[in-house]
Amino acid sequence: MSELYQLGRRLAEIALEDMGADAPDLAPGEFLVLQDLFLNGRSAVGDIAKRTGLAQSRVSTSVRTLVGRSWVTTAADPADGRRTLVDVTEAIRAAGEQRRAGRADKTLTNALAGADDEERAALIAALARLHQLLVAGRTQRRFPDTVTP
Repeated sequence: MSELYQLGRRLAEIALEDMGADAPDLAPGEFLVLQDLFLNGRSAVGDIAKRTGLAQSRVSTSVRTLVGRSWVTTAADPADGRRTLVDVTEAIRAAGEQRRAGRADKTLTNALAGADDEERAALIAALARLHQLLVAGRTQRRFPDTVTP
């Protein structure tokens, strides 16, 4: 089980690096806030905090930083003026969709540089099949503490 866990962690690291999560100017909390907004759309700060497991103050700080970069916008919730709604800007949404639409083949080719072409192709095909069997069609869960049985 430890090997399976380590493999999953390494694959997640490779994916996060390619998605820009390792960008030096993007704090982990900021990445989690952006990821949550991409997965869930326009949301209240408190809802983002619940889903990500981050403290509400950390989410608020990340949102302020992202607003300063023009990556997200904020507005008062029309139903409850005490709540702040956050959404990614159209430019960031488009850039994110473009990154997410990219196939992992190039990233995996680089990560599997130690394998020859035939083995690398077989491994990439095997990962695609694993995704199909284990992930495709399942409800997307990002944060274990928000899972409902």
